[in-house]
Amino acid sequence: MSSDDARPDCQFTALPRHAALRRPAAIPYECGMVRFLKYLALAFVAVGIASGYAWWNYDGIVAAILHPQTSAASTSDDSFSLVTADGHHFALSELDAAVASFPAADMPQKPLVLYVHGFGPEPDGDFGLYTMGELAKGAGADVIMFRWPSWISVTEFPVLNAKAASERLIPILDQIADRQAPGGTLAGRPLVIVAHSLAGEVFRHIGEADAALPKGLAARILFAVPETGLPGHRAWMEKLTFADEIFVFINKDDPALQVATTMFGEARLGRSLENLDGSAEPLAGNAAYIVLDPESWRHYFFVSGQRNEAIDEVFGEVLRRGGAALSNRYLHREPTGNVYTVTGPGTERPEG
Repeated sequence: MSSDDARPDCQFTALPRHAALRRPAAIPYECGMVRFLKYLALAFVAVGIASGYAWWNYDGIVAAILHPQTSAASTSDDSFSLVTADGHHFALSELDAAVASFPAADMPQKPLVLYVHGFGPEPDGDFGLYTMGELAKGAGADVIMFRWPSWISVTEFPVLNAKAASERLIPILDQIADRQAPGGTLAGRPLVIVAHSLAGEVFRHIGEADAALPKGLAARILFAVPETGLPGHRAWMEKLTFADEIFVFINKDDPALQVATTMFGEARLGRSLENLDGSAEPLAGNAAYIVLDPESWRHYFFVSGQRNEAIDEVFGEVLRRGGAALSNRYLHREPTGNVYTVTGPGTERPEG
């Protein structure tokens, strides 16, 4: 076979009659394949360029689409519920039934974790229930999720729904306080609150409401990368006097909070302790701030598969032991007295 036969001319010039007789269909077919492959290559190049741009400007693109909620969405009572780690739902008025659903054998003194989730369409889906299971194992506790309408659409950030959630959560906390009294169903059981991401906005409203919740109601609150504004947070956080201890976990590279920083145009508490102009923000005197260096991009840093060894140990110890865990080998205390940095495996402080 000649080289001309192997590589047909795809310009569709007139062919000699004997060539047309020899290869009546091969040349049009092969020419079509050449064009197809060229277009396919161009499509791959275009997709690559678009993907590269999206990766480089991800937070800007998302922030251009996403905007804070501007009008109240439907927040009927049935859009709120209490959920146990086995997926059962209870109305907000059914706290006793939710607590009674846990095995009774080891209930006295066993902690109760109240998990308040963040932004997302299915907080009680498989991943949410898995997260609750992780918290239950990590704390040796029973876990109840406070489920609230944290999703409106892909373009609307439910900040007003967070306020509505705070108004429903305060009575739940009151119910828990009542049942912690001697002889109550929660007597002797420490309450630990884990507030993830946009739940920070829920608790901001609770603090600003200055709710008359009794001291000692919660042993501790763990704010896991709280999605709420850094400026002025001290004022509302110091009003959360119903918690004996407060811990705020910071991830400087959290991708969700990067988007929120662009969207709101101000620093987010779960991402930074400095304002966008570089100025330090006054910190709450009743909180310990834990910076998750060298963690990089995990929004659910406390879930298996999304954490490193040091962060896993620190979060688990704080969950179980509170302030006693601040002496952990992986924590370095910064000159600012209530700020700690996770130092990471291999750079921990020597024991003893």
